[in-house]
Amino acid sequence: MSTKTLSKPKAEPQIETRERLILEAERLFAEKGIDGVTMRMICEAAGQKFAGSVQYHFGDLEGLLYAVFEYREEQLQPQRLAILEETREHGLTGDLRQILRVLFEPNFRMYAENGNISYMRCHAAYLTTHRPRGVDHPVDRASPATSAMREAMDLLDRRLAVLGPDLPTRRLECVGTMFLLGMVEFAANPSRYAIPVERWYDELLDMMVQAIAVLPRGANSAGR
Repeated sequence: MSTKTLSKPKAEPQIETRERLILEAERLFAEKGIDGVTMRMICEAAGQKFAGSVQYHFGDLEGLLYAVFEYREEQLQPQRLAILEETREHGLTGDLRQILRVLFEPNFRMYAENGNISYMRCHAAYLTTHRPRGVDHPVDRASPATSAMREAMDLLDRRLAVLGPDLPTRRLECVGTMFLLGMVEFAANPSRYAIPVERWYDELLDMMVQAIAVLPRGANSAGR
């Protein structure tokens, strides 16, 4: 009589080394600032005995930072696409608030629904330190993970064309920083705001709409 060998239950899938490095880098960049993190620190946090793991997978810290953005933007893209579809269906492709929803609401939901603030903290650090140095974001290289974001940015450019070339992009970076820091501050101490996070998000959008659309100061008022 033959006996059947019971198969062992499958182990839970482990996070791949590359993904673990990305997640630990995001957390450390958020906590210490991008310039305050070394490749060795990330390897140790990810439980990697090989100190060159970051270099092996990403080349350098900037390559890893880029990978963090691409990893998260790929996750957020389905939500952006859904809001874009809603925007088209309701004829709101020229509505500033709706366009900003496409760009920022998925980030908001990541915190509101999952409690993840690390990505927004990391992104805020990038905008204040590394973006001015010319360090690329996936949107700059037309990454497929940013196709919905780029479509929304095109809508914004058309909506704000009256402001002149390049100004919509610069304004977007400014209001983006406003949004990210506003959410980071809320997450640090929600009780200080005494309002639901959804209301704070709506108030941030209201402020961003006003800030991004204000007319440039004319030559006659430049010195006032």
